Amino acid sequence: MRVAVMTPTYNERDNVDAFLARVQAAVPTADIFFVDDNSPDGTGARVAEHATRQPTVHLISRVGERGYAAASRDGLATIAAQGFDAIITIDCDLSHDPNVIPNMLKQLAEGADVVVGSRYVAGGGVRNWPLSRRLLSRWGNAYTALMLGVGVNDCTSGFRAYSGEVIRAGTIATTTSNGYAFLTEVLFRLRQRGDCRIV
Repeated sequence: MRVAVMTPTYNERDNVDAFLARVQAAVPTADIFFVDDNSPDGTGARVAEHATRQPTVHLISRVGERGYAAASRDGLATIAAQGFDAIITIDCDLSHDPNVIPNMLKQLAEGADVVVGSRYVAGGGVRNWPLSRRLLSRWGNAYTALMLGVGVNDCTSGFRAYSGEVIRAGTIATTTSNGYAFLTEVLFRLRQRGDCRIV
């Protein structure tokens, strides 16, 4: 299985080295793509340094429309077009545990089309969030999942595994939401298709 790991970045220079080390330890054969929105802190330059020494590290530099949703749409389309079987999306801020990725890939291999790395299951969680934010996030996600019928308990988690086929089908490219609402819209649209298994 050809695996790509994608992380949208903006001002993440200080996290690039640790992020790469953690992801490469968890999935050593994966290609890692940084989709950078022209970060003024030099994130792109730091990634480019790694890319010159490591052929599995790639920089997608973006100009124009910025933001998480636009970067995710562009990155997913670019990576899927290269024929990857699985694409993992993960934040570069070190809030997601890359050691979970092999299990996510196992679920894709067993027939899932999308695997959501939930903060609300045993072993999940968030770091450095006050209780009020955790409760609001948990309640908001439960309400959204119920209202939209997306079938997962963490609609806004950006830690996901997608089959390359799901990305190449084009549904995600047609999303219109900005910011993190994009994550919920992706699940909603894929669920509407009726042929997508989301776990």
